Amino acid sequence: MRTLPFTSALLLAALSLPALAAPGTLTRASELKAKPFIDAATVAQLPEQSKVDILANEGGWSQVKSAQGQTGWVRLLNVRPDSAGSGNALSSLNTLGNVARTGSSGATATTGAKGISKDDLAQAAPNPQEVQRLARYASTPQDAEKHAQAQRLQKRKMAYLDPSDGKRN
Repeated sequence: MRTLPFTSALLLAALSLPALAAPGTLTRASELKAKPFIDAATVAQLPEQSKVDILANEGGWSQVKSAQGQTGWVRLLNVRPDSAGSGNALSSLNTLGNVARTGSSGATATTGAKGISKDDLAQAAPNPQEVQRLARYASTPQDAEKHAQAQRLQKRKMAYLDPSDGKRN
């Protein structure tokens, strides 16, 4: 079978990679967190335009390794992966795998939610503790009025949308 030597070579190439990390750049100054949570301990402050290696994504967070060798988590939207044409071994191996599988480079244009996979959605579960935590940020109508006045916002009458007016296919 002719594919066995090629598959073996592909597997050996994957195993010989030192680390499966993709290079990236921070789009804004970010706190490097010990865990992927907003209230986790801060490991370091990383300045805007810092170069990092993206190790993993989890929910709205990316695990990164800084140029100084510190590993932690930053907000997913604060990291921009560097271009695939940068010579990254992982990117090159992915392209090679796509060519072997489909006979093309595998270039595809898609849309979706950044950092959320099909598996993440399938495993999603309600978190009542987080809902309670969010409730702490609720504002009273009086607080909202004060804020609106301080910002010189003007009241406007808006007609409510009729939910029965929507059309479904």
